[in-house]
Amino acid sequence: MQEPSLDHWTFIFLLAGANGLFLSLVLFRQNKGNYQANRLLAVIMLMFGISLFYYVAYWTGYIKVLPSILQVIFILPLTFAPLFLFYFKRLYRKSIPWRDTWHFLPFVVLFIYYFPHYIGWEPPYSEILYSNVSYLLRVILFNLVMLAYAAYLFYYLKQQNKSATLLSTQYRWMQKAAACYAGFAISLATYYILYLTIDFDITHDYAVSFFMAVFIYLAGYLGYRQPEILSGQIPEPKKKVPKYAKSGLSSAEAAFHLKNITRYMEEKQPFLDCELRMEDLAHQLNLSKHTFSQIINERLQQNFSDFINHYRVKEAQRLLGESHNQDEKIISIAYDAGFRNKASFYNAFKKHTGISPTEYRDQVRSTLEQKKRIA
Repeated sequence: MQEPSLDHWTFIFLLAGANGLFLSLVLFRQNKGNYQANRLLAVIMLMFGISLFYYVAYWTGYIKVLPSILQVIFILPLTFAPLFLFYFKRLYRKSIPWRDTWHFLPFVVLFIYYFPHYIGWEPPYSEILYSNVSYLLRVILFNLVMLAYAAYLFYYLKQQNKSATLLSTQYRWMQKAAACYAGFAISLATYYILYLTIDFDITHDYAVSFFMAVFIYLAGYLGYRQPEILSGQIPEPKKKVPKYAKSGLSSAEAAFHLKNITRYMEEKQPFLDCELRMEDLAHQLNLSKHTFSQIINERLQQNFSDFINHYRVKEAQRLLGESHNQDEKIISIAYDAGFRNKASFYNAFKKHTGISPTEYRDQVRSTLEQKKRIA
């Protein structure tokens, strides 16, 4: 074992560990907001802080003055993912039933397995239990569990975000937390691969702790800049106020005006004016712009553009269907129907009919030719 010493990297990780313990204390004392989520985050910070302290002790040689039972810290990462999962559940106001404690089973199994080693007792068949082959199997299973949880945390957040109401800042915070855990899991797996296959370098070990340090510093920074994130508070969904809640227009009046609007559109054809605005049409109908908008929005589920284009497309279909217009350019038909340009005409036509004006004309020509043959 090397002589105890600190370098700039271990000093940074030591500060991160201290910061994690400080944030853990602050969160344990936090009684506002979602206190259960706060407690879980406090435990995560505590675990990260303790782990960083122990890793620093390992790198610097101070580990030789610590009791061997503290080696359990090397398998603590198996508790990180369940704690993150429970933390996310509490932010989403989900309950955590006792049966969910099975997520800690991998940690419990390894703790029981290593316990004799922690207390310095050599059990029967220890040469088999702690052989190189069994070590390799443990490492593989250990990392597979870590990586599987890393993927599951992102999957869980994606599924919950489809139906839950959450501040966007809080959702991004959970994504960043999951990313830190994923980075830690990937670094840990990479560390073991490098350790088992090539000459080991201490910088590979530092990479494992880097993501724990990032998470701690990130939590501290966001807790200062956006305290609502770490408070665990989720706002109640805002009740959507109907757009025309304050309107005095009755259902009977709306139906009456809609009949007049429909008749006016069919008889006067104001839609043929490409410069027509909602204010102009409402004025022609002796209605306010607000009342006219409410009628077509609520009764027809259309905005003004769709409402007008509906009539313009019908007119374009009529013009395209007439035999004497078969040689007329489509753009001319568009102008005659009230459209301002070719692009808006094609978009509106396909939206209302499902086919392009050219395809519609081809269908019309085919129908006209069949009628000629029959005649």
